[in-house]
This record gives sequence, structure tokens and C-alpha cells, in this order.
Amino acid sequence: MEELQNMRTKMEQYIVSKDPALQKTMSVPEMRKLLGLKKTESYWLVHRNFFKTEIIGGVMRVDIESFEKWYANQVKHKKVNGEAPGKELKKTSYSFQEAANLLGVNNANLYEIWKKENRKTITVDFVMRIPKEEFEKWYEQQDVYKKADKMPTISDMERDYIRFEEAAMLLDVMESEMLKLIRTSEYRNLFDIRIFNNKKWISRKSFQLFLNAQNEYRIKKEDNETVADDTVAETKQYISRQEAAELAGVTASTITKWMQMKKFSCTGAGKVLRIHRMEFLNWLDENREGVC
Repeated sequence: MEELQNMRTKMEQYIVSKDPALQKTMSVPEMRKLLGLKKTESYWLVHRNFFKTEIIGGVMRVDIESFEKWYANQVKHKKVNGEAPGKELKKTSYSFQEAANLLGVNNANLYEIWKKENRKTITVDFVMRIPKEEFEKWYEQQDVYKKADKMPTISDMERDYIRFEEAAMLLDVMESEMLKLIRTSEYRNLFDIRIFNNKKWISRKSFQLFLNAQNEYRIKKEDNETVADDTVAETKQYISRQEAAELAGVTASTITKWMQMKKFSCTGAGKVLRIHRMEFLNWLDENREGVC
């Protein structure tokens, strides 16, 4: 069976090489394999007329030029191997999550602002986006929010910030107590807080300032021994599914699904599988639009 399939594939490749019209198109199965889709999903895309198709030799084929144009203007589907989607779309618009990350706020807050002020949006793949021109117009008219110099990535955040939950763990306190420290304590003005992917992050610099400003709270090792003020615990090389889920802003079951699809490498077995932190963060950066 496999040998027969290989012969068919070689025959199709030979026919394509001899026909200029075929070289400008690809078969629906080829498109399906390119995007890693199931049969039903691929034909759903075809029948939605997102790109041109034509019948050649009694077989439906996808026009490659129109396919690439569609691919550059959407972010829902990603090639199994190849450039990230939405190249053209991202030049002119933000997802609500991207715009929220740029401002350091929760995307629900930004959505409420846009809804209340009846601001302009565009819809791509049934998801609303903010035209960059509209975002800049709104930004110039307000003085409450300040945007970052550039669009932050998870790698940027990991380098310069500590997750709120991680800060609480380092100090060996409950998250509720950590929340009081950054909101109502006498040290609240020391903390530089930023929201990224709807999670609170504390800048490493401000966290260190807090450690230097008081004697009650100290970073603790696993054996409960305190460490020096100028030492912030090293980032773990491997993380659990739950920790990966928190970083990505998704559920642990989604992480499991990605692991099964071999999106990034893991170590261990069964319930004790661990994910290589930096490899996961790099993969997440490359696919940020699709998981936000």
C-alpha cells in the first residue's frame, strides 16, 4: 500500500513538472498537509472561497499565489514548516491581546474601552482586531495608559520580569499576601507591575528594590533557608505542564495537546513529563498570535 502511494506521488510530481499550469497550483491534499489539517477542515477552507481554486484535469487545485496572499492576511492557520502567518495583516492591525500587551493591561479592559467608545475594528477569521491607525488615534487622545517602546515577547518578560506567582513562591508567601504587598503595603510604590497575556509580572529591578528596602521578606530556598538580597533565584531549566500553561495563558490540557503534537521537546515520562523552558518560550514567541 505504501509503495503504491509513493508511486502515485512520484507520478503526480512528474505530471506537475511537465505542466506550467499545474506548477502554479497545488492539490487540496497538498494544501491540507502544508497546514497540518484534517480532510474536513481543508475542504471547509476551500468552500469558504478564501483563495482561488480551479479544476484542472477534472481535479480541484488551489492557486498558490492567492493561497499565499490569504495566508499573509490571517493568523488562525499556520504552516507545519514555513513562515509564520499574518505577515501582511500584522503590518496594519493588532489583536486585542497584542494591543493589551503593548499597553501592559488586561485585554478585557481594552475590549471594554473599544466597546464603550464604539471604536473601529476589523474582523478576521471571526475574531476582531484593532487597526493600528485607530489604535494610534485613540492613544493620542488619552493620557491614562503608556505603551511600551516595542511589542514585548515572552522572552523579554522572562528576562526583565518575574511572574506574580513566582514572586510569591520566592518569598514563600500566599498569593493573597503578595497581592497586598503590591497594592496596599507601604512598599507598593516600589513595585513595577506589568500585565502580559492577562497575567501580572513584577520587574526584577523593582523586586530587588523591595528586597533591599525591608528586612521582613527574603527569598527562601527549598530548605527554607534565606538567601542574599542581591540574589534572585535562577530560572528553572525545565517546567511543568501547569507552569507552561500559566506562561502561555492556556489550560494544562492544551499544553498536553501541544506536547502530543511534538511542538517542543519534553523529558521524563507519564505525569512527570517536564518541558524545556527556553525552547518552550522560543516556540511560544514564534507562535504567539495563534495562542493568545
